[in-house]
Amino acid sequence: MQLYANARNCQTPDWIYLSPHLDDAVFSCGGRIALQARMGVSVWVVTVFAGSPDGPLSDFALLLQTGWGLAERDAPAARREEDREALALLGATPVHGDFHDCIYRRSPDGHFLYPDWASLWGPIAPEEAALTEALAQRLGALPSSAVWVVPLGAGRHVDHRHLRQAAEMTGRACLYYEDYPYADDEEAVRSALGEGKWDAEVIFLDEAVLEAKTAAALCYRSQISSFWADEADLVDRFRAYAQRIGGGRPAERYWRRCG
Repeated sequence: MQLYANARNCQTPDWIYLSPHLDDAVFSCGGRIALQARMGVSVWVVTVFAGSPDGPLSDFALLLQTGWGLAERDAPAARREEDREALALLGATPVHGDFHDCIYRRSPDGHFLYPDWASLWGPIAPEEAALTEALAQRLGALPSSAVWVVPLGAGRHVDHRHLRQAAEMTGRACLYYEDYPYADDEEAVRSALGEGKWDAEVIFLDEAVLEAKTAAALCYRSQISSFWADEADLVDRFRAYAQRIGGGRPAERYWRRCG
């Protein structure tokens, strides 16, 4: 797989946001992405687990897709279109990998590795011991001059953990973002930080940028019901979270290892 084949003719990025799924980077970093685009910074959002399934769906995957309104469709293809729409609003380049979302992944003997909701937050399946290494090899093909921004892993979703570990395996210096909406739980952020010393970086967002971020988030129409009551609830909760992070002013928070 050439992880960035669909961006080869695009401007070389100054910043690369690594996103597990087709929404995570925008939900978490959409404000900073919009600010950078405003300043002429070249940004790629690389979504790793964006491939279409190549076989029958599990009952769990079909249940999720039904909730997204995509039961009879190639859900990742529909979500890739949502991602293109969202990133066009922010001024970033979408790059789609073809690794499968965990809800579609199977073992060599064909059984589904993550067949229910609880499994998404549980241990990484033993059958996937080589997946993180394979992903790290693919990430190594990305342009080397860009700053990497990677998920902290707040909430412990299995795909977020895979991606963080793969990025760290490359040896590249990483800036970490708080995975929203999981990061709305402060304990989830503290747990993801774990041991060691960290420096926090708070990026303040003006009103236009916050509005751009929420407008981009609303492009992921299939995902709204997974986390919010409706579009208005998404807008209200994005603003509330941003204001909490900024102590009353809208902001996003990033982390870097120190010491």
